[in-house]
Amino acid sequence: MSKSLVIDLAGATEVAQSVTCDVCIVGAGAAGIYLGNRLATGGLDVVLVEAGGTVCGSFAEVGFHADFAEEPYPGATQGRFFGVGGTTSRWGGLLFPHSALDVREPSDFDPDQWPAVVEVVNQHGGAVLEQLGYTHEGDFWGFAQKALGCISPALIGAGLQPAASLFIPFRKRNFATQLGQGLAATQRVRVFANAVVNGWTMREDELATQRIASLCAVSPNERTLSVKAERFVIAAGTIESTRLLLELDSQFSRRITRSTAAVGAYMSDHLSCTVADTDASDVNKAVRLLAPRFQRGWMRSLRFMETSPPPGTVRAFAHFVFEHSSSGFNVVREVLSGLQSRKLPHLTPGDLVTGLIGGLALAWGRYARNVLHIAKGTKSRLLLDTEQIPVKENRIALGASIDRFGRRNPVIHWTITPRDLENMATIGSRMVDTWNRSSLDLPRLVPRDLHWDSSRPYDTFHPVGTCRMGLDDEAVVSPELQVHGVDNLWVTSTAVLPTAGTANPTYTLLCLAHGLSERLTSG
Repeated sequence: MSKSLVIDLAGATEVAQSVTCDVCIVGAGAAGIYLGNRLATGGLDVVLVEAGGTVCGSFAEVGFHADFAEEPYPGATQGRFFGVGGTTSRWGGLLFPHSALDVREPSDFDPDQWPAVVEVVNQHGGAVLEQLGYTHEGDFWGFAQKALGCISPALIGAGLQPAASLFIPFRKRNFATQLGQGLAATQRVRVFANAVVNGWTMREDELATQRIASLCAVSPNERTLSVKAERFVIAAGTIESTRLLLELDSQFSRRITRSTAAVGAYMSDHLSCTVADTDASDVNKAVRLLAPRFQRGWMRSLRFMETSPPPGTVRAFAHFVFEHSSSGFNVVREVLSGLQSRKLPHLTPGDLVTGLIGGLALAWGRYARNVLHIAKGTKSRLLLDTEQIPVKENRIALGASIDRFGRRNPVIHWTITPRDLENMATIGSRMVDTWNRSSLDLPRLVPRDLHWDSSRPYDTFHPVGTCRMGLDDEAVVSPELQVHGVDNLWVTSTAVLPTAGTANPTYTLLCLAHGLSERLTSG
Protein backbone atom coordinates (compact mmCIF):
# COMPACT_ATOMS: atom_id res chain seq x y z
CA MET A 1 0.00 0.00 0.00
CA SER A 2 1.37 3.39 -0.93
CA LYS A 3 1.29 5.39 2.32
CA SER A 4 1.00 8.62 0.34
CA LEU A 5 -2.51 7.53 -0.61
CA VAL A 6 -3.73 7.32 3.00
CA ILE A 7 -4.49 10.39 5.10
CA ASP A 8 -5.25 9.95 8.79
CA LEU A 9 -7.95 12.50 9.55
CA ALA A 10 -7.21 12.20 13.26
CA GLY A 11 -3.63 13.33 12.62
CA ALA A 12 -4.52 16.29 10.42
CA THR A 13 -3.17 19.70 11.43
CA GLU A 14 -6.30 21.42 10.12
CA VAL A 15 -9.37 21.26 12.34
CA ALA A 16 -11.62 21.25 9.27
CA GLN A 17 -10.89 20.46 5.65
CA SER A 18 -12.81 20.06 2.44
CA VAL A 19 -12.00 18.04 -0.67
CA THR A 20 -13.61 17.54 -4.06
CA CYS A 21 -13.58 14.45 -6.29
CA ASP A 22 -15.47 12.70 -9.05
CA VAL A 23 -16.59 9.75 -6.89
CA CYS A 24 -16.68 9.46 -3.10
CA ILE A 25 -16.78 5.93 -1.69
CA VAL A 26 -17.77 5.25 1.91
CA GLY A 27 -15.80 2.25 3.17
CA ALA A 28 -12.26 1.07 2.38
CA GLY A 29 -12.86 -2.65 2.60
CA ALA A 30 -12.96 -5.20 -0.22
CA ALA A 31 -15.63 -3.51 -2.33
CA GLY A 32 -14.44 0.06 -1.69
CA ILE A 33 -10.78 -0.57 -2.50
CA TYR A 34 -11.58 -2.74 -5.53
CA LEU A 35 -14.02 -0.15 -6.89
CA GLY A 36 -11.69 2.75 -6.11
CA ASN A 37 -8.80 1.15 -7.99
CA ARG A 38 -11.01 0.42 -10.98
CA LEU A 39 -12.44 3.95 -11.13
CA ALA A 40 -8.99 5.53 -10.83
CA THR A 41 -7.74 3.31 -13.64
CA GLY A 42 -10.63 4.70 -15.68
CA GLY A 43 -9.40 8.26 -15.09
CA LEU A 44 -11.65 9.37 -12.22
CA ASP A 45 -10.51 11.10 -9.04
CA VAL A 46 -11.66 9.02 -6.07
CA VAL A 47 -11.89 9.65 -2.33
CA LEU A 48 -12.48 6.76 0.07
CA VAL A 49 -13.82 7.64 3.52
CA GLU A 50 -13.04 4.97 6.12
CA ALA A 51 -14.32 4.95 9.71
CA GLY A 52 -11.39 2.89 11.03
CA GLY A 53 -7.69 3.65 11.16
CA THR A 54 -4.77 2.68 8.98
CA VAL A 55 -4.64 -0.68 10.81
CA CYS A 56 -7.93 -2.53 11.27
CA GLY A 57 -9.69 -2.98 14.57
CA SER A 58 -13.01 -4.27 15.82
CA PHE A 59 -16.21 -2.24 15.76
CA ALA A 60 -15.83 -1.57 19.48
CA GLU A 61 -12.28 -0.25 19.02
CA VAL A 62 -13.58 2.24 16.46
CA GLY A 63 -16.25 3.40 18.91
CA PHE A 64 -19.32 1.80 17.33
CA HIS A 65 -22.00 -0.09 19.20
CA ALA A 66 -25.01 -2.21 18.33
CA ASP A 67 -28.13 -3.01 20.35
CA PHE A 68 -30.18 -6.16 19.99
CA ALA A 69 -33.96 -6.30 20.23
CA GLU A 70 -34.01 -10.10 20.56
CA GLU A 71 -31.17 -12.63 20.57
CA PRO A 72 -27.66 -11.22 19.92
CA TYR A 73 -26.46 -11.28 16.33
CA PRO A 74 -22.78 -12.39 16.45
CA GLY A 75 -22.14 -11.02 12.97
CA ALA A 76 -22.46 -7.53 14.44
CA THR A 77 -19.94 -8.07 17.23
CA GLN A 78 -17.50 -10.65 15.88
CA GLY A 79 -17.72 -10.32 12.11
CA ARG A 80 -17.03 -6.59 11.56
CA PHE A 81 -13.64 -4.90 11.34
CA PHE A 82 -12.96 -1.30 10.47
CA GLY A 83 -9.86 0.31 9.00
CA VAL A 84 -8.10 0.35 5.64
CA GLY A 85 -8.70 -3.17 4.32
CA GLY A 86 -11.80 -3.73 6.44
CA THR A 87 -12.83 -7.29 7.14
CA THR A 88 -10.29 -8.54 4.58
CA SER A 89 -7.74 -8.08 7.38
CA ARG A 90 -9.31 -11.13 9.03
CA TRP A 91 -11.15 -13.18 6.39
CA GLY A 92 -10.10 -16.53 4.99
CA GLY A 93 -9.80 -15.27 1.41
CA LEU A 94 -12.38 -17.70 0.01
CA LEU A 95 -13.76 -17.02 -3.46
CA PHE A 96 -16.67 -18.95 -4.92
CA PRO A 97 -19.35 -17.81 -7.38
CA HIS A 98 -23.06 -17.77 -7.08
CA SER A 99 -24.26 -19.78 -10.06
CA ALA A 100 -27.18 -21.31 -11.91
CA LEU A 101 -27.77 -23.43 -8.80
CA ASP A 102 -28.99 -20.22 -7.13
CA VAL A 103 -31.67 -19.61 -9.74
CA ARG A 104 -34.95 -21.11 -8.54
CA GLU A 105 -38.62 -20.66 -9.15
CA PRO A 106 -39.79 -17.51 -7.31
CA SER A 107 -41.49 -18.27 -4.00
CA ASP A 108 -42.99 -16.43 -1.05
CA PHE A 109 -39.52 -15.94 0.41
CA ASP A 110 -37.51 -15.71 -2.79
CA PRO A 111 -38.08 -12.75 -5.14
CA ASP A 112 -36.72 -13.24 -8.63
CA GLN A 113 -33.42 -11.29 -8.42
CA TRP A 114 -31.02 -14.22 -8.61
CA PRO A 115 -30.88 -14.43 -12.43
CA ALA A 116 -29.56 -10.83 -12.52
CA VAL A 117 -26.99 -11.56 -9.79
CA VAL A 118 -25.74 -14.70 -11.52
CA GLU A 119 -25.50 -12.86 -14.84
CA VAL A 120 -23.20 -10.27 -13.23
CA VAL A 121 -20.99 -13.03 -11.81
CA ASN A 122 -20.79 -14.79 -15.17
CA GLN A 123 -20.02 -11.54 -16.96
CA HIS A 124 -17.31 -10.17 -14.64
CA GLY A 125 -15.99 -13.15 -12.69
CA GLY A 126 -12.96 -13.72 -14.94
CA ALA A 127 -11.97 -10.05 -14.85
CA VAL A 128 -12.22 -10.01 -11.06
CA LEU A 129 -9.91 -13.01 -10.72
CA GLU A 130 -7.42 -11.35 -13.05
CA GLN A 131 -7.52 -8.15 -10.99
CA LEU A 132 -6.80 -10.23 -7.89
CA GLY A 133 -3.81 -11.87 -9.54
CA TYR A 134 -5.28 -15.19 -10.68
CA THR A 135 -4.81 -14.97 -14.43
CA HIS A 136 -6.44 -18.30 -15.29
CA GLU A 137 -9.92 -19.76 -15.57
CA GLY A 138 -11.58 -20.15 -12.20
CA ASP A 139 -12.48 -23.74 -13.12
CA PHE A 140 -14.72 -23.96 -10.06
CA TRP A 141 -16.49 -27.08 -11.33
CA GLY A 142 -13.94 -28.88 -13.49
CA PHE A 143 -11.17 -28.83 -10.89
CA ALA A 144 -13.37 -30.60 -8.33
CA GLN A 145 -14.40 -33.30 -10.78
CA LYS A 146 -10.78 -33.95 -11.74
CA ALA A 147 -9.73 -34.07 -8.05
CA LEU A 148 -12.39 -36.69 -7.25
CA GLY A 149 -11.73 -38.71 -10.40
CA CYS A 150 -14.08 -41.62 -11.01
CA ILE A 151 -16.06 -40.81 -7.86
CA SER A 152 -17.34 -37.55 -9.32
CA PRO A 153 -19.86 -39.07 -11.81
CA ALA A 154 -21.36 -41.16 -9.02
CA LEU A 155 -21.84 -38.10 -6.83
CA ILE A 156 -23.37 -36.06 -9.64
CA GLY A 157 -25.60 -38.93 -10.60
CA ALA A 158 -26.85 -39.16 -7.04
CA GLY A 159 -27.65 -35.44 -7.00
CA LEU A 160 -24.59 -33.82 -5.39
CA GLN A 161 -22.52 -31.37 -7.43
CA PRO A 162 -18.85 -31.12 -6.37
CA ALA A 163 -17.13 -27.76 -6.77
CA ALA A 164 -13.84 -26.15 -5.75
CA SER A 165 -13.41 -22.75 -4.12
CA LEU A 166 -10.31 -20.59 -4.49
CA PHE A 167 -8.39 -19.00 -1.63
CA ILE A 168 -6.46 -15.78 -2.15
CA PRO A 169 -2.87 -16.27 -0.86
CA PHE A 170 -2.22 -14.82 2.62
CA ARG A 171 0.00 -12.04 1.31
CA LYS A 172 -2.86 -10.70 -0.84
CA ARG A 173 -5.88 -11.24 1.40
CA ASN A 174 -5.80 -7.88 3.09
CA PHE A 175 -7.00 -5.53 0.37
CA ALA A 176 -4.97 -2.74 1.93
CA THR A 177 -2.03 -4.29 0.08
CA GLN A 178 -3.89 -3.76 -3.21
CA LEU A 179 -4.80 -0.13 -2.63
CA GLY A 180 -3.57 2.06 -5.45
CA GLN A 181 -1.75 -0.71 -7.33
CA GLY A 182 -0.23 0.87 -10.40
CA LEU A 183 -1.69 4.25 -9.43
CA ALA A 184 0.94 5.71 -7.09
CA ALA A 185 2.18 8.09 -9.79
CA THR A 186 -1.28 9.41 -10.69
CA GLN A 187 -2.51 9.77 -7.09
CA ARG A 188 -6.10 9.43 -8.23
CA VAL A 189 -7.11 7.53 -5.06
CA ARG A 190 -7.09 9.22 -1.67
CA VAL A 191 -8.17 7.45 1.50
CA PHE A 192 -9.19 9.33 4.63
CA ALA A 193 -8.88 7.02 7.63
CA ASN A 194 -10.48 7.66 11.03
CA ALA A 195 -13.26 9.50 9.17
CA VAL A 196 -16.73 8.53 10.39
CA VAL A 197 -19.54 9.75 8.15
CA ASN A 198 -22.03 11.67 10.30
CA GLY A 199 -24.01 13.83 7.88
CA TRP A 200 -25.08 14.57 4.30
CA THR A 201 -26.10 17.65 2.33
CA MET A 202 -28.45 17.74 -0.63
CA ARG A 203 -28.21 20.03 -3.64
CA GLU A 204 -30.69 22.73 -2.73
CA ASP A 205 -31.21 23.89 -6.32
CA GLU A 206 -32.05 20.38 -7.46
CA LEU A 207 -34.08 18.91 -4.58
CA ALA A 208 -36.70 17.64 -6.98
CA THR A 209 -34.10 15.36 -8.54
CA GLN A 210 -32.78 14.09 -5.18
CA ARG A 211 -29.03 14.56 -5.58
CA ILE A 212 -26.46 14.45 -2.79
CA ALA A 213 -24.03 17.37 -2.74
CA SER A 214 -21.57 16.30 -0.05
CA LEU A 215 -20.98 14.18 3.01
CA CYS A 216 -19.46 15.14 6.33
CA ALA A 217 -17.14 13.01 8.44
CA VAL A 218 -15.53 13.38 11.85
CA SER A 219 -12.50 11.82 13.53
CA PRO A 220 -12.32 10.60 17.15
CA ASN A 221 -10.52 13.86 18.07
CA GLU A 222 -13.15 15.99 16.30
CA ARG A 223 -11.28 16.84 13.11
CA THR A 224 -13.88 17.25 10.36
CA LEU A 225 -13.95 16.49 6.65
CA SER A 226 -16.35 17.56 3.92
CA VAL A 227 -16.29 15.69 0.61
CA LYS A 228 -18.03 17.13 -2.43
CA ALA A 229 -18.51 14.75 -5.36
CA GLU A 230 -20.60 14.16 -8.44
CA ARG A 231 -21.36 10.61 -7.37
CA PHE A 232 -21.37 8.72 -4.06
CA VAL A 233 -21.08 5.01 -3.36
CA ILE A 234 -21.76 3.31 -0.03
CA ALA A 235 -19.40 0.33 0.08
CA ALA A 236 -19.46 -0.46 3.79
CA GLY A 237 -20.58 -3.80 5.23
CA THR A 238 -24.25 -4.71 5.41
CA ILE A 239 -24.92 -3.29 8.85
CA GLU A 240 -23.07 -0.03 8.27
CA SER A 241 -24.44 0.43 4.73
CA THR A 242 -27.96 0.05 6.08
CA ARG A 243 -27.33 2.42 8.97
CA LEU A 244 -26.00 5.07 6.56
CA LEU A 245 -29.15 4.88 4.40
CA LEU A 246 -31.38 5.01 7.48
CA GLU A 247 -29.44 8.03 8.73
CA LEU A 248 -29.76 9.73 5.35
CA ASP A 249 -33.53 9.30 5.52
CA SER A 250 -33.77 10.52 9.12
CA GLN A 251 -31.61 13.61 8.62
CA PHE A 252 -34.08 15.50 6.46
CA SER A 253 -37.71 16.50 6.93
CA ARG A 254 -38.79 14.03 4.27
CA ARG A 255 -37.59 10.60 3.27
CA ILE A 256 -34.79 10.57 0.69
CA THR A 257 -35.07 6.96 -0.45
CA ARG A 258 -38.40 6.10 -2.04
CA SER A 259 -41.23 5.61 0.44
CA THR A 260 -41.91 1.94 -0.33
CA ALA A 261 -38.28 0.76 -0.10
CA ALA A 262 -37.79 -1.74 2.74
CA VAL A 263 -34.51 -0.23 3.99
CA GLY A 264 -33.21 -2.41 6.81
CA ALA A 265 -35.82 -5.16 6.49
CA TYR A 266 -35.44 -8.82 5.43
CA MET A 267 -32.05 -9.30 7.06
CA SER A 268 -30.79 -12.88 6.73
CA ASP A 269 -27.55 -14.85 6.85
CA HIS A 270 -26.06 -18.26 6.30
CA LEU A 271 -26.61 -20.66 9.18
CA SER A 272 -23.95 -23.29 9.77
CA CYS A 273 -23.98 -26.56 11.67
CA THR A 274 -22.10 -29.86 11.67
CA VAL A 275 -24.45 -32.52 10.32
CA ALA A 276 -22.13 -35.56 10.19
CA ASP A 277 -18.74 -36.88 11.23
CA THR A 278 -16.40 -38.97 9.11
CA ASP A 279 -16.51 -42.60 10.26
CA ALA A 280 -13.48 -43.38 12.43
CA SER A 281 -12.35 -46.11 10.03
CA ASP A 282 -12.35 -43.69 7.09
CA VAL A 283 -10.54 -40.64 8.48
CA ASN A 284 -7.40 -41.30 6.41
CA LYS A 285 -9.49 -41.84 3.29
CA ALA A 286 -11.07 -38.42 3.91
CA VAL A 287 -7.64 -36.81 4.28
CA ARG A 288 -6.40 -38.41 1.09
CA LEU A 289 -9.49 -37.59 -0.98
CA LEU A 290 -10.78 -34.31 0.45
CA ALA A 291 -7.78 -32.34 1.75
CA PRO A 292 -7.40 -28.91 0.14
CA ARG A 293 -5.11 -28.80 -2.90
CA PHE A 294 -3.03 -26.14 -4.60
CA GLN A 295 -3.31 -24.97 -8.20
CA ARG A 296 -0.96 -22.32 -9.56
CA GLY A 297 -0.08 -21.25 -6.02
CA TRP A 298 -3.69 -20.78 -4.85
CA MET A 299 -5.33 -23.19 -2.44
CA ARG A 300 -8.57 -24.91 -3.42
CA SER A 301 -11.05 -26.75 -1.23
CA LEU A 302 -14.05 -28.88 -2.14
CA ARG A 303 -17.69 -28.19 -1.46
CA PHE A 304 -20.92 -29.95 -2.43
CA MET A 305 -24.39 -28.74 -3.43
CA GLU A 306 -27.65 -30.41 -4.36
CA THR A 307 -28.29 -30.34 -8.10
CA SER A 308 -32.07 -30.85 -8.01
CA PRO A 309 -33.42 -30.03 -4.57
CA PRO A 310 -37.17 -30.33 -3.94
CA PRO A 311 -39.23 -27.23 -4.85
CA GLY A 312 -39.18 -24.56 -2.16
CA THR A 313 -35.87 -25.73 -0.69
CA VAL A 314 -33.57 -23.00 0.60
CA ARG A 315 -30.11 -22.78 -0.94
CA ALA A 316 -27.30 -24.62 0.81
CA PHE A 317 -23.79 -26.02 0.45
CA ALA A 318 -21.69 -28.45 2.46
CA HIS A 319 -17.95 -28.77 3.00
CA PHE A 320 -15.55 -30.78 5.15
CA VAL A 321 -13.67 -29.34 8.11
CA PHE A 322 -10.48 -31.04 9.32
CA GLU A 323 -9.85 -30.79 13.04
CA HIS A 324 -6.15 -30.02 13.08
CA SER A 325 -4.54 -30.86 16.41
CA SER A 326 -0.97 -30.01 15.38
CA SER A 327 0.44 -27.15 17.47
CA GLY A 328 2.90 -26.42 14.66
CA PHE A 329 0.04 -25.93 12.20
CA ASN A 330 -1.73 -23.61 14.64
CA VAL A 331 1.40 -21.50 15.19
CA VAL A 332 1.93 -21.10 11.44
CA ARG A 333 -1.70 -20.12 10.99
CA GLU A 334 -1.41 -17.58 13.82
CA VAL A 335 1.69 -16.03 12.25
CA LEU A 336 0.13 -15.83 8.79
CA SER A 337 -3.07 -14.34 10.21
CA GLY A 338 -0.96 -11.77 12.03
CA LEU A 339 0.80 -10.80 8.83
CA GLN A 340 -2.56 -10.47 7.12
CA SER A 341 -3.94 -8.16 9.81
CA ARG A 342 -0.57 -6.36 10.17
CA LYS A 343 -0.52 -7.23 13.89
CA LEU A 344 2.16 -9.84 14.60
CA PRO A 345 1.32 -12.24 17.45
CA HIS A 346 3.49 -12.62 20.53
CA LEU A 347 5.43 -15.88 20.22
CA THR A 348 7.75 -17.61 22.69
CA PRO A 349 10.98 -19.33 21.55
CA GLY A 350 9.15 -22.63 21.95
CA ASP A 351 6.38 -21.41 19.67
CA LEU A 352 8.95 -20.47 17.03
CA VAL A 353 10.49 -23.96 17.10
CA THR A 354 7.08 -25.59 16.94
CA GLY A 355 6.06 -23.26 14.13
CA LEU A 356 9.21 -24.06 12.18
CA ILE A 357 8.44 -27.77 12.33
CA GLY A 358 4.86 -27.15 11.31
CA GLY A 359 5.98 -24.84 8.54
CA LEU A 360 8.31 -27.47 7.11
CA ALA A 361 5.47 -30.00 7.04
CA LEU A 362 3.18 -27.52 5.31
CA ALA A 363 5.90 -26.59 2.82
CA TRP A 364 6.55 -30.24 2.00
CA GLY A 365 2.86 -30.84 1.32
CA ARG A 366 2.50 -27.62 -0.63
CA TYR A 367 5.55 -27.86 -2.89
CA ALA A 368 6.15 -31.60 -3.09
CA ARG A 369 2.56 -32.81 -3.35
CA ASN A 370 0.44 -29.71 -4.09
CA VAL A 371 -1.81 -30.43 -1.11
CA LEU A 372 -2.38 -28.84 2.28
CA HIS A 373 -0.56 -31.07 4.74
CA ILE A 374 -3.02 -32.75 7.10
CA ALA A 375 -1.65 -35.35 9.48
CA LYS A 376 -2.88 -38.92 9.23
CA GLY A 377 -5.64 -39.73 11.65
CA THR A 378 -7.03 -36.18 11.59
CA LYS A 379 -10.76 -36.23 12.24
CA SER A 380 -13.12 -34.45 9.88
CA ARG A 381 -16.77 -33.46 9.84
CA LEU A 382 -19.32 -32.26 7.31
CA LEU A 383 -20.46 -28.69 7.82
CA LEU A 384 -23.74 -27.58 6.26
CA ASP A 385 -24.44 -23.92 5.44
CA THR A 386 -28.02 -22.98 4.58
CA GLU A 387 -29.51 -19.58 3.87
CA GLN A 388 -32.12 -18.18 6.19
CA ILE A 389 -35.57 -17.46 4.86
CA PRO A 390 -35.75 -13.65 4.84
CA VAL A 391 -38.58 -12.33 7.01
CA LYS A 392 -39.46 -8.67 7.29
CA GLU A 393 -39.24 -8.72 11.10
CA ASN A 394 -35.51 -9.54 10.93
CA ARG A 395 -34.21 -6.05 10.36
CA ILE A 396 -31.84 -3.22 11.21
CA ALA A 397 -33.28 -0.01 12.60
CA LEU A 398 -31.96 3.13 14.28
CA GLY A 399 -32.19 3.12 18.06
CA ALA A 400 -32.36 5.86 20.67
CA SER A 401 -28.86 5.47 22.14
CA ILE A 402 -26.06 7.63 20.72
CA ASP A 403 -22.43 6.68 20.09
CA ARG A 404 -19.33 8.82 20.61
CA PHE A 405 -19.74 10.36 17.14
CA GLY A 406 -23.28 11.54 17.79
CA ARG A 407 -24.83 8.81 15.67
CA ARG A 408 -27.78 6.66 16.64
CA ASN A 409 -26.74 3.09 17.30
CA PRO A 410 -28.29 0.40 15.10
CA VAL A 411 -30.83 -1.90 16.74
CA ILE A 412 -30.72 -5.36 15.21
CA HIS A 413 -33.84 -7.50 15.28
CA TRP A 414 -32.62 -10.97 14.32
CA THR A 415 -33.61 -14.46 15.26
CA ILE A 416 -33.31 -18.01 13.96
CA THR A 417 -36.82 -19.23 13.24
CA PRO A 418 -38.20 -22.77 13.70
CA ARG A 419 -38.50 -22.96 9.93
CA ASP A 420 -34.75 -22.26 9.60
CA LEU A 421 -33.98 -25.12 12.00
CA GLU A 422 -36.31 -27.47 10.17
CA ASN A 423 -34.65 -26.61 6.85
CA MET A 424 -31.18 -27.35 8.24
CA ALA A 425 -32.23 -30.72 9.65
CA THR A 426 -34.04 -31.76 6.47
CA ILE A 427 -31.31 -30.72 4.04
CA GLY A 428 -28.54 -32.12 6.24
CA SER A 429 -30.21 -35.50 6.53
CA ARG A 430 -30.87 -35.63 2.79
CA MET A 431 -27.30 -34.68 1.82
CA VAL A 432 -25.69 -37.18 4.23
CA ASP A 433 -27.95 -39.94 2.94
CA THR A 434 -27.15 -39.04 -0.67
CA TRP A 435 -23.43 -39.04 0.10
CA ASN A 436 -23.47 -42.46 1.77
CA ARG A 437 -25.37 -44.19 -1.01
CA SER A 438 -23.59 -42.56 -3.96
CA SER A 439 -20.26 -44.46 -3.88
CA LEU A 440 -18.46 -46.99 -1.69
CA ASP A 441 -15.19 -45.18 -2.48
CA LEU A 442 -16.25 -42.14 -0.46
CA PRO A 443 -15.49 -41.91 3.27
CA ARG A 444 -18.62 -42.93 5.14
CA LEU A 445 -20.46 -40.27 7.12
CA VAL A 446 -22.03 -40.81 10.52
CA PRO A 447 -25.02 -38.47 10.85
CA ARG A 448 -25.30 -36.34 13.95
CA ASP A 449 -28.53 -36.30 15.87
CA LEU A 450 -29.39 -32.62 15.74
CA HIS A 451 -30.84 -31.52 19.06
CA TRP A 452 -31.05 -27.77 18.70
CA ASP A 453 -30.99 -27.13 22.42
CA SER A 454 -27.44 -28.45 22.61
CA SER A 455 -26.12 -27.89 19.07
CA ARG A 456 -27.52 -24.55 18.03
CA PRO A 457 -26.54 -23.48 14.49
CA TYR A 458 -24.55 -20.29 14.19
CA ASP A 459 -24.51 -17.48 11.65
CA THR A 460 -21.46 -17.15 9.40
CA PHE A 461 -21.23 -13.35 9.35
CA HIS A 462 -22.73 -13.10 5.85
CA PRO A 463 -25.65 -10.69 6.46
CA VAL A 464 -27.64 -9.81 3.34
CA GLY A 465 -30.97 -8.41 2.19
CA THR A 466 -31.33 -5.10 4.02
CA CYS A 467 -30.66 -2.98 0.91
CA ARG A 468 -32.01 -5.51 -1.56
CA MET A 469 -31.64 -4.96 -5.29
CA GLY A 470 -34.60 -5.25 -7.63
CA LEU A 471 -37.40 -3.46 -9.43
CA ASP A 472 -40.29 -4.29 -7.08
CA ASP A 473 -41.70 -1.70 -4.69
CA GLU A 474 -39.72 -2.87 -1.66
CA ALA A 475 -36.35 -3.03 -3.44
CA VAL A 476 -33.88 -0.47 -2.10
CA VAL A 477 -31.48 -0.32 -5.07
CA SER A 478 -31.90 -1.05 -8.75
CA PRO A 479 -30.24 -4.03 -10.48
CA GLU A 480 -27.54 -1.47 -11.37
CA LEU A 481 -27.10 -0.77 -7.59
CA GLN A 482 -28.42 2.82 -7.76
CA VAL A 483 -30.52 3.78 -4.75
CA HIS A 484 -34.14 4.15 -5.80
CA GLY A 485 -35.05 7.81 -5.35
CA VAL A 486 -31.52 9.28 -5.40
CA ASP A 487 -29.88 10.19 -8.70
CA ASN A 488 -26.23 9.99 -7.65
CA LEU A 489 -26.02 7.36 -4.89
CA TRP A 490 -25.17 3.66 -5.23
CA VAL A 491 -24.68 0.81 -2.75
CA THR A 492 -22.02 -1.86 -3.27
CA SER A 493 -22.46 -4.13 -0.30
CA THR A 494 -23.61 -7.67 0.40
CA ALA A 495 -26.73 -5.95 1.73
CA VAL A 496 -28.00 -5.78 -1.87
CA LEU A 497 -28.16 -9.58 -2.24
CA PRO A 498 -31.71 -10.99 -1.90
CA THR A 499 -30.65 -14.01 0.18
CA ALA A 500 -27.36 -15.65 1.12
CA GLY A 501 -27.44 -18.25 -1.68
CA THR A 502 -25.04 -21.14 -2.24
CA ALA A 503 -21.79 -19.21 -1.87
CA ASN A 504 -19.76 -16.99 0.43
CA PRO A 505 -20.66 -13.49 -0.81
CA THR A 506 -17.31 -11.71 -1.34
CA TYR A 507 -16.64 -12.93 -4.89
CA THR A 508 -20.12 -11.93 -6.01
CA LEU A 509 -19.69 -8.57 -4.24
CA LEU A 510 -16.49 -7.92 -6.22
CA CYS A 511 -18.26 -8.85 -9.46
CA LEU A 512 -21.00 -6.33 -8.62
CA ALA A 513 -18.33 -3.71 -7.89
CA HIS A 514 -16.62 -4.47 -11.20
CA GLY A 515 -19.87 -3.98 -13.10
CA LEU A 516 -20.53 -0.72 -11.27
CA SER A 517 -17.04 0.54 -12.10
CA GLU A 518 -17.76 0.07 -15.80
CA ARG A 519 -21.03 2.01 -15.54
CA LEU A 520 -19.51 4.88 -13.58
CA THR A 521 -16.48 5.26 -15.83
CA SER A 522 -18.55 5.13 -19.01
CA GLY A 523 -21.14 7.65 -17.83
